[in-house]
Amino acid sequence: MKRRTAKGYNHVNLYWGDMHAQFKPQWQPHGDWEESLRRAFEAARSHLDFFPIVYYPAFFYKTPEGLHVESVGMRPEFEAEWDLIKRLVREYNEPGRFVTFPGYEWTGDRTRWGDCNVFFNDDDPLLDLSLHIDDLLANLKRLGAIAIPHHTGYQVGDRGKDWDHHDEDVSPLAEIFSTHGSSEGCNTPRTLERNAQMCPRVSGGTVQDGLARGYRLGIIASNDSGSGYPGKWGIGLVAAYAEELTRDSLWEAFKARRTYGVTGDRIKLRFSINDHFMGDVIESSGLVRLVADVECPRALDRIEVIKNNRVAHTLCHNGAWGVPESSTVRAKIPIEFGWGPTAVHGFKVGEHIWRGSLSVREGSVASAEGCFTMPGQSIAQPSPGKCSFQLRTIDRKGGSLTDSSQQTVVFEVEVAANAPLKLDVNDLSMTFTLAEAMRESKLLVFDTNAREMVKEQFGIDPDTVENRDVFYHNAYIVKRHMAIPQAGYTAKVQWEDGDLASGRSFYYLRVSQLNGQLAWSSPIWVDAPG
Repeated sequence: MKRRTAKGYNHVNLYWGDMHAQFKPQWQPHGDWEESLRRAFEAARSHLDFFPIVYYPAFFYKTPEGLHVESVGMRPEFEAEWDLIKRLVREYNEPGRFVTFPGYEWTGDRTRWGDCNVFFNDDDPLLDLSLHIDDLLANLKRLGAIAIPHHTGYQVGDRGKDWDHHDEDVSPLAEIFSTHGSSEGCNTPRTLERNAQMCPRVSGGTVQDGLARGYRLGIIASNDSGSGYPGKWGIGLVAAYAEELTRDSLWEAFKARRTYGVTGDRIKLRFSINDHFMGDVIESSGLVRLVADVECPRALDRIEVIKNNRVAHTLCHNGAWGVPESSTVRAKIPIEFGWGPTAVHGFKVGEHIWRGSLSVREGSVASAEGCFTMPGQSIAQPSPGKCSFQLRTIDRKGGSLTDSSQQTVVFEVEVAANAPLKLDVNDLSMTFTLAEAMRESKLLVFDTNAREMVKEQFGIDPDTVENRDVFYHNAYIVKRHMAIPQAGYTAKVQWEDGDLASGRSFYYLRVSQLNGQLAWSSPIWVDAPG
């Protein structure tokens, strides 16, 4: 492929996807599997640009002695299941709107060699799952397929990635983050301890170990979830820069490593060195000039330049921006919905529907971005002065918050700092100015609703309840987070590095928001003559 400069990439578009949403019939034992798959495609189409589905050809069973184990290798039913996956992938693929790819998780001896997901840009067969990892990679290379290693940071020989067996032509990308946590490295943010059966993280198989071995690894993040909701917020998404929303264009972006990964919030990130885009390999004998542009949904904390697995430069953005008090301001306002009654307090729990809008009298609602963890959420296309929404949350069975008991919408507005905004939610409302929202957060507490639930569900006069904590502890709540002006969620990094040793160096970015959400760019590799 002819290399183009970053200036030549100004026309590429940013697309979002999930390359690790898993599906197998065993996870839908009481329903129709095809219908479950269709619901997943519909959910993915509602908020993602592309969806390479991951079929999971394995199942759990119990031995006669009662031990629960997972199958390894081929089973007769897998071919028919794979044919169904491919048929639905063809049906839902709609260039320009929503792009699908067929994929599956390799369930051969991944305990020894590490896990990987296989994707095709065509209607290809399900390969023999019993293949040795080297034979698998050779066959995938022949077919022009892609294999993406994931949760690489577990112990090598116990589901971690064995970098002794790797082909970067077949595996141009590696998954740095998923529901398991982060496989970036052992001394990096986020752990790899969300799956208590497989943790902890250890040296040898991490992404940084693979980069240190000299492999050119583009970066992605994706869910690794069987929840049935592709692109679930908080457990990984992949961003790809492609010329258009088509299979061939996205495939070219994957092969060229024009990708990056985020934990959940859709951080926008562009990164170049000497006018070459992320994923490129370049030559330089002089200064390395790095440029990065970042736009976050929330307040930006820092941008770190990682060179050869060490932090070489940091922009600490937290506290570097002020709060404008006058004139027209562009800002983002995260609004979170949830909390509500709990079964541990004796309440009957179910789901709750939130209907409402954010409106401005003078100015505009420029955009609205959902941070959603399950189906049932919708945001109307913003009109100049208003954006409506309907959300769904699940009440808490236990006392702790869950990802289904909270949903968030991040609104971007452009208004005068002293102009009024109005948030309407069900039967309550909140009016505020942007200046007020930039100074403080605020709650809408549906305590009257909580009192009514006490009367209806328990037959108790709320005024006779001795401890009034029960009302607040079980009330539905809306939190208007502090508004962040544009200066707080955007930044530009320009940095020069003249310390180039002979040989190859690599640079990538790690972006952190104040709320803990992260993004990792694909690296750029720089070859310096000896």
